[in-house]
Amino acid sequence: MANTGSNLEKNPFEKAMKSSISNACEISAKTLHALQAQSTTDTRINDEAVYLKPYDNALQEGGVNYLAAFESRTGASKTLKTFEKGIPAEVDAWWRKLTDVYDEGTPQYNVLWGHGNTWFYHNSRTINLAHMNALVTNIGTDAALATLKTRVQGFITTYQAKIDTQSGDKSVEHTDTSTFDQLVADSTIALHVVYCGLVRIFPGNLSQVTAFFPMELIYHASKMREYRKLIPKASRKKICSRKWKSTDLVMLVNNYDVDLNVGLAVNKVGEVASWYTLAAGVSVTVAPSVLGNVALKSLIVQNNDIANQGDITVTIKEA
Repeated sequence: MANTGSNLEKNPFEKAMKSSISNACEISAKTLHALQAQSTTDTRINDEAVYLKPYDNALQEGGVNYLAAFESRTGASKTLKTFEKGIPAEVDAWWRKLTDVYDEGTPQYNVLWGHGNTWFYHNSRTINLAHMNALVTNIGTDAALATLKTRVQGFITTYQAKIDTQSGDKSVEHTDTSTFDQLVADSTIALHVVYCGLVRIFPGNLSQVTAFFPMELIYHASKMREYRKLIPKASRKKICSRKWKSTDLVMLVNNYDVDLNVGLAVNKVGEVASWYTLAAGVSVTVAPSVLGNVALKSLIVQNNDIANQGDITVTIKEA
């Protein structure tokens, strides 16, 4: 593990877990898998894994539900969302098949699994499938992993078929932020409990304790915050309010096919002196000053389209 930020006081779990849905799910999943990988060496480590697993399961399912609300369509949407809830468990089965052949940390393992389990979900469906297909390609002709390759290929075929049967236009759905926030809060407490348990297992050796946590990810995640919102037709929304720093970077992702305007104002209804146009489907990273007067704290997104809603992801990263 990286030494950078190995002190949890410099890398609070709470800030890292609240930074984004994908970060929260990845931190929890990687910690659980690290515990499971060592569960046979010490029954106390296994106890920590057993304790954390239900919190992780709930968090992963909550993440799927939350993101599915943004991507929901009529027709086969319920079937597809139900299928996607099972992706974490399926990917976990792939990981176990891989580690039956190649130990964690070996060159072969790192090539196939270097990005962790959540590499295969908590992204757009297109990216999920791209990563799954990459796993198949990288396995190639490795006979030892032929069973795993066949299983992944079968899953990809089913996943693509369910996506293809979806029909209709994207609909407006309520995204239950409070429910997911509670899952994050519960998981954060659970991770703290696991940390304290590991301190008792490895007294005086914090390097062994932090080896179970993705500290590099926690370090970077604690310096970022991600927001995603639907922007109804002919309306404006406040994304967040903060005191802008000259070293901040703002990543804007337009998830729909509707142009959006982004700017800074004193509050939700305040005047925006100049708008930054974020074209449909575009992703950019800019300094806050590009969006307007950084003395104004509220980040505003406006959708001028009178027929279609918009969808934006905003990620703020501190240096």
